[in-house]
Amino acid sequence: MLLFYALALLCHSVHSITFVVPESSPLGHVIGYVEGRPTLSTQAKYFVVFPDTVSEQVIHIDEKSGEITLAAQLDYEKHKKFEILAVPLDGGEGIPATIEVEDVNDHSPTFPEDKIKLEISEFARIGAAYPLPRAEDPDGANFTVQKYRIAQGNVNNVFKISVRPVNGVLYADLVVNGQLDREYRDKYELVVEAIDGGTPAKIGRLRVNIFILDANDNAPMFTKPRYSIAVPANLSVGSQILTLKATDGDVGDNGKVAYRFQKTRLDTLPLFSLSSAGVLSTAAHLLPGTVHDLVVVAYDGGVPSLETTAIVTVTVQGTSLTAPAVDIIWLTDTATAHLLENVTLGTIVARLSLNEEQKDSVVTLSGCPSLCLRQSQSPSVYLLLACGLFDRESSPEYHLKFSLRRGSELVLEHPVLLTIGDINDNAPKWPHSHMHITLNRSIAISDQTTSLTATDPDQGINGRIRYSILDSDVITIDPDTGRLTPLRELDCSLGQEIRFKVRATDGDLQVTADLVDGYGRPPQFEKSLYEVEISEDSEIGTCLLKLHIPGCERKKIWQALSTETIQLKAQNSYYSNNKLAYAIMAKQRKAVIGTGIHENFPGNEKL
Repeated sequence: MLLFYALALLCHSVHSITFVVPESSPLGHVIGYVEGRPTLSTQAKYFVVFPDTVSEQVIHIDEKSGEITLAAQLDYEKHKKFEILAVPLDGGEGIPATIEVEDVNDHSPTFPEDKIKLEISEFARIGAAYPLPRAEDPDGANFTVQKYRIAQGNVNNVFKISVRPVNGVLYADLVVNGQLDREYRDKYELVVEAIDGGTPAKIGRLRVNIFILDANDNAPMFTKPRYSIAVPANLSVGSQILTLKATDGDVGDNGKVAYRFQKTRLDTLPLFSLSSAGVLSTAAHLLPGTVHDLVVVAYDGGVPSLETTAIVTVTVQGTSLTAPAVDIIWLTDTATAHLLENVTLGTIVARLSLNEEQKDSVVTLSGCPSLCLRQSQSPSVYLLLACGLFDRESSPEYHLKFSLRRGSELVLEHPVLLTIGDINDNAPKWPHSHMHITLNRSIAISDQTTSLTATDPDQGINGRIRYSILDSDVITIDPDTGRLTPLRELDCSLGQEIRFKVRATDGDLQVTADLVDGYGRPPQFEKSLYEVEISEDSEIGTCLLKLHIPGCERKKIWQALSTETIQLKAQNSYYSNNKLAYAIMAKQRKAVIGTGIHENFPGNEKL
């Protein structure tokens, strides 16, 4: 009754009064007076009505003077205003008083945690964004978070902050702003600040520890491109003659280096062996006075693997009595027997000269149809020219043999291993122009392991393939390995398949992915038991029962009945309202009781 009376007075009050008080005002602060000025009454003049206990605890009104003061600390974030009614005891109309709390910047932005860890691949593209935790500030709109910035640790400005407002709340993303290189810097320790709208502004800080993940972007490197070693002819088989060393700036499997000989088509007994650790040993007895050029490949454990080569020249000590002095000077960029596959026709690649004693010998060349030997004006000097095309992918090396003859007598055969260097003359190739894969809806996104692989016969960095998705916002692909990963749950709204294109550097592939429910829950009937009464004179084709099986939109479900007298037909295998409709039809003029079974799923239900 008292509250009703107070509200009635409020409705008929002649005036109201509003006060604005900063939330930082101290206890006892005088807000104002009920009638705008103090009264000098010695008796209680007002009856004060508080709408709730909180208002009564925070606001005090002197019943004699009408003075309004603070009895407790204000907090704008909890109570933005108080409404109180002062009723004069002399029978006057009630005076409503509204005390509005003015917000002050008394809170700093705070992140949900002090520090976070991010792992970013050094192959992350410029513009890639990584969401940061949102800083919260309970102050009002004018004093809440207004911006984010990177205050410390942003070496070479490789990162920047991008903000986006959503429903009045400011969210921040950490964006890659420069090329990352783990070999240059493998960790960044950023300090991200959230700044509010106060003057002076209050700041919240978040430490972001960024670890740069290694990508296989460094091929192994030998300490030098060519090694020369002289060994005695009486070495026993299995003797270690050289340990090769190549380094790789990557880490993990990407930086693990192993060694092998470059493959050759010649089916000859190997004279040397090479362990995966780079130890070169003899595998047979060596003839004195012979020279052997070996091509050693150092490769890493990345996917795809990167590799590099070096030439090892092994000279077996000793003198051949019939061997004349032969000098070959290679006029290539490396001054070695190494040509790029795009060498220009007619280019002089080497100069061969005989000593004075053998100037009357005739020199011939075999082992490479793309090289021609021409005698110069000097009878003891020969020029080696490129007179044909080279293709490293089909013939990466040639075993040249220079033969010296004096009349019909063969006086010397000088072997030389010629290696062909790669240029980027091949585009990546897919095994098929269109590939069909299966993605299981019931498997977690992180467990999907489907990969696509293209091949490129080029060598090293020229054969490195990068993958990308062209036209799908459902699937992403690892740019290095070709592993496909869904970006979101493969729900029923996607239908039974999705189509997209995958690009391998400059080759595209059309892909169709079937979406299945392996290991998922089988469809469930709405009831476990259906009872139907039918007249024995029912016409063939009479509908006995309609079944609705709740399931996935556009999902095919097959049904079968165990009797030949009735049949089950799908009325619409792609029903549009997420339910599949089936009808049991009479096939013969007989009175039957049929039990149907749902056969093609585990845990079937019986009708």
